Amino acid sequence: MKQYISLLLLILLVPAFSFAQEDYESKEKEEYYNKNRHYKPFKPVKKKVVANYHDDFFKFAKVDNYTPYNDTLFFTPYQDSVEFHSVTRQIIGGVDRFQILKQGKKGEVAAFIYYDFKYVETFTGEPEIWVAYSDNNEKSWSYYYTGIVQKQPLFVKWYSSFPLINEQGDLQMEACLLRQMSPFIMPCGVPSYQMVKDGLLLTLDLKTLRKDSDGDGLTDIVETKFRTDPNNADTDGDGIPDNLDMNPRFASNRTDKSVIFEALINGDENICYGFEDCESVLSIDERPEIHCVADTTETILIVTDEPGLQNIQPKSYRVIILTTEEYESNPRYFQNDLCRMHISPLFKVDGEKDTYIFDYDFNTWGAGYWVKKTDKGWRIVQTYMIIS
Repeated sequence: MKQYISLLLLILLVPAFSFAQEDYESKEKEEYYNKNRHYKPFKPVKKKVVANYHDDFFKFAKVDNYTPYNDTLFFTPYQDSVEFHSVTRQIIGGVDRFQILKQGKKGEVAAFIYYDFKYVETFTGEPEIWVAYSDNNEKSWSYYYTGIVQKQPLFVKWYSSFPLINEQGDLQMEACLLRQMSPFIMPCGVPSYQMVKDGLLLTLDLKTLRKDSDGDGLTDIVETKFRTDPNNADTDGDGIPDNLDMNPRFASNRTDKSVIFEALINGDENICYGFEDCESVLSIDERPEIHCVADTTETILIVTDEPGLQNIQPKSYRVIILTTEEYESNPRYFQNDLCRMHISPLFKVDGEKDTYIFDYDFNTWGAGYWVKKTDKGWRIVQTYMIIS
């Protein structure tokens, strides 16, 4: 609950802001948005689909003695017991206790289930379920992604009455299947849910949590999320293993336009702004420095068919790039996408040579850019920006 309230306050306290410069005409842009602007109203998934849900990695079985679903107990015991104005934070095993759903200990083994937003949309989505595990009496911890997005549709109950660590040493939590009945809507659109099937026991076995078939440092569960090959340590064959590759699905076969998108994603200082007197340009031939993924690197999704964008070498984000066909080929019954960055194709400006415009949208802000190819390189100017 706290994360939703914090985000709401942030949105309400930061007013919408925008500026705009000259409006450039582009028939390509008009045709593109006329073709792709298809509004799809929210429609709840059918009950049958929810009731027949199965997890790709973990089993959940029906149990008789269970704690009934309670729609007033969505949040962790720590969140419910601490007043909103409290700024005290207790870190347990490297994780804020507000994120912890359930803890358990058995001999030298300690574990807890917690939530995070590492691989999902923070502003309009539910958190993921993670596992923290220690087999040396909490001297060191390992962290594992389960691939489960809370309430999509599996709701992991923090008020589970079963002990967290079972007799086999694996982890177990009570759960139920929920049906999302309303959409996420900014600024305060926390959706409503309907319970479809209760009395389930989810087992998270350690062997599956740890499985890394190709030994690249990414578990098979994470590779499934990233759409990389769990049996190939270097999915794109560029010589950089998937766990370190900032663009693991596409090798850097650059085009002359790659530098434009790299400048945008990397926050290049040579991008000009409409309210500035700026003549900076970006060299078309310059090769970017190769950066590697760090523990703090954010992972985002970009869906594009633009070769210049597919083949970028980012330094600020790990980008998981899918073609439109790849993205649309998988049915998305439940909300479990990576945090998505929207970047349009380059649209040719009518009547001008080597001049383009494109749009950008990420989290709570968007912008437009004008791009022109000169003798010295690409000149990029931000033409509008909106923050909401």
